[in-house]
Amino acid sequence: MLIVDDRSDEILVVASCQGDKSAYAILVERHYRHVFAMCLGILADVHDAEDIAQDAMLKGLLKIAELRESEQFGQWVLRIAANLCIDLLRRRKRVKLATAEHLAQPRQTANENHDVHWAIRRLPKELRIPLVMYYFDNKNAKTIGERLNISHSGACQRIRTARQQLHELLTGRLQDE
Repeated sequence: MLIVDDRSDEILVVASCQGDKSAYAILVERHYRHVFAMCLGILADVHDAEDIAQDAMLKGLLKIAELRESEQFGQWVLRIAANLCIDLLRRRKRVKLATAEHLAQPRQTANENHDVHWAIRRLPKELRIPLVMYYFDNKNAKTIGERLNISHSGACQRIRTARQQLHELLTGRLQDE
């Protein structure tokens, strides 16, 4: 159903902020095709573009009171849609990467994990802590340095030394077996 309304976007946004659902319906009708076209251009999939365009319009409704320049509704809702498209692509990329990495990694046996844990426990505390923070807590060297009250280069050096010692412990243990 085509709704003809000659009110400006600015007036419709103000009315929407005051609870007028029909005013927002007019905004959706005016801008949905453009939002959908942009989503389709980014995602190259009709179903995903429809979903994201609808999500953008819903998010616009929920956040319309946050719109500072009501005459800019069209650009604002396009920005919302673009951000949602980018978020979707990022999530898919992370899933693909995680799946590919998981499939590419050789399966570790419980014994191999035990060896790694054994070797980490053998490291001196000043090397073990930065190594664990780096690899298991995903902290960068700068953050590690700040948390341990050492310089950035000191953190890098401790991580490097810990890796070397870990390698020596693991290769030495494997040769002993």
